[in-house]
This record gives sequence, structure tokens and C-alpha cells, in this order.
Amino acid sequence: MIRTINHCILQAVAWCQDRLEPLHDERGGGRNTDEGFHISAGAIIAGTIAAGVGAFIAKKLGALQ
Repeated sequence: MIRTINHCILQAVAWCQDRLEPLHDERGGGRNTDEGFHISAGAIIAGTIAAGVGAFIAKKLGALQ
């Protein structure tokens, strides 16, 4: 179950990256733009981990059958 959730989330992240890639300006975005992308990626990864942990705990408690 958790593997399926993580797989779906990773597919969604890859789709978002593919959609946002054309918006990237090749002239360079500077430090703030790069930091923003890193913060966004960190937030997505943290959300993925939180969803996986939540699903694991819910399964152990019997909420997910």
C-alpha cells in the first residue's frame, strides 16, 4: 500500500517537473530562484514521507484494511 502511494506521488512530482521545465529561464535565475526550487522540492519530499508514515501508522492501527 505504501509503495503504491509513494509511486503515485513520485509520478505526480515527475509530471510537475516536466510541466514546469519549459518555464525555466535559461538565462539563469539567480540564487533566490534556485533556493526556491530547493525549498519546493524539500516540501514535496517531506509531504511524501509524511503521507507514507501516516499510511503506515493508519495501517498498523487498522484504519486501512
